[in-house]
Amino acid sequence: MSSVARRFRLPRHLRVPFAGKAFLLVTLGVGVAAVNTGNNLLYLALSLNLSLILLSGVLSEGTLRHATLKVRLASEAFAGGEAFLAVTCSAEAKRFPGISLVAILRAGEDPATIRFPDIAPGTSVTRVVPFRPSHRGELDSIHASVSTRFPFSLFEKSFELAVPAGVIVYPRPSPPAARFEDLPVAAPSGRPFLSGRVGAFPRGVREHLPADPVRDIHWKTTARTGRWMVKEREGEATPAIDLHVDETGTPEAFEARLSDACGAVLELERRAVPFRLRIGDRICADAHDPDRRSKALEALAKARFEPAAPVTPS
Repeated sequence: MSSVARRFRLPRHLRVPFAGKAFLLVTLGVGVAAVNTGNNLLYLALSLNLSLILLSGVLSEGTLRHATLKVRLASEAFAGGEAFLAVTCSAEAKRFPGISLVAILRAGEDPATIRFPDIAPGTSVTRVVPFRPSHRGELDSIHASVSTRFPFSLFEKSFELAVPAGVIVYPRPSPPAARFEDLPVAAPSGRPFLSGRVGAFPRGVREHLPADPVRDIHWKTTARTGRWMVKEREGEATPAIDLHVDETGTPEAFEARLSDACGAVLELERRAVPFRLRIGDRICADAHDPDRRSKALEALAKARFEPAAPVTPS
């Protein structure tokens, strides 16, 4: 949009629903009849109708003024799948309550509509709504509109805004490949990969995890440190799986490889098998990273297709 268009753009959009159109026609008819007949009662009815129109504009403006939206993810978002957004409508800077507010977010394949019937001044209300992103990537902002038909539903007044979001949409996960179907789990007890499988002899202590059995608690170290500590047993180390996303070929093939890698990451994490992820020549997640799952998924979501330039013979 050009600077001239932004300068002369109206701060509010006004739409007249069917009830408002009928009311305007009645008002116009009363005005014409009052002028032709000179009847004082018709002039009084015309004045009342015009006062209702003016009052509707003032009250709806008080409802919309200083109303703000905030958006954050309420669940992980994968392209093509259903996720959830937490939308907060705030009236913290208002002296007039927010009444009959309707927010429309255009974040996914279909617009999400959120209704806020009543927001007291100085407070905020949060609603969780589903949305279905169509493609992977990072959404810095989400286009939204906030409208109201308060108080008489004669007019719908609205304004548009770009809501900062910072939403990261992961690639569409493909079913795990056949080469991952026969992988053993890293720990039969369900513990995440640390340094080895459960063995017969302890070789150290570490902090307690929710999945650790009570029999592995090291009571002396727990009493000395004041934190729950468990025995770390020696055993055969779980081999790490290498996941590599090649940056050659077409953009469509690159997106397909990202989906395959995303499905592999989810499957390996479900089985607690360590892995390292490389996209091109970059190592995006290492097997010993405590948050390798989030690092890997975020790297897959933000990956860009940058094929190497062909080498021309000299």
